[in-house]
Amino acid sequence: MNTSFFQKFVEQIPPITKKYVGRQGEFAVKLSELLESTGMTQRELAEKLGKKESYVSRMLAGCSNPTLKTIVEFEVALGKDIVDFNLQVKKVQSEKQTCAEFFWKSKVRKYETPRNNYIYNSYQDDGDVSGRAA
Repeated sequence: MNTSFFQKFVEQIPPITKKYVGRQGEFAVKLSELLESTGMTQRELAEKLGKKESYVSRMLAGCSNPTLKTIVEFEVALGKDIVDFNLQVKKVQSEKQTCAEFFWKSKVRKYETPRNNYIYNSYQDDGDVSGRAA
């Protein structure tokens, strides 16, 4: 079996690089689809973002490395999600919760007092304590 130079070259590309380039392309395609579905032009999107039209053009061509902040800016401007993280953390009893729910619940310490059955939420980062009826 004769392997071409190109095939040998592609086989040497690290898996992370292959996945990264694939995701860049997927982002560009999804952005293009959403732009078309909203009926917005590149210029209109650029104006909403407060950026130059060439910036939007580079994103649509898959020639840029968008940060999470950039992705969110595009999502807000378009009014639709571009990336669906669909992250979930398992609960003890086989239920599921989102990572955001897990984060906020883990930031809160709950205390139940036997005397009045109040649960107090103590936020670890700023020390704010508020009492709520159970």
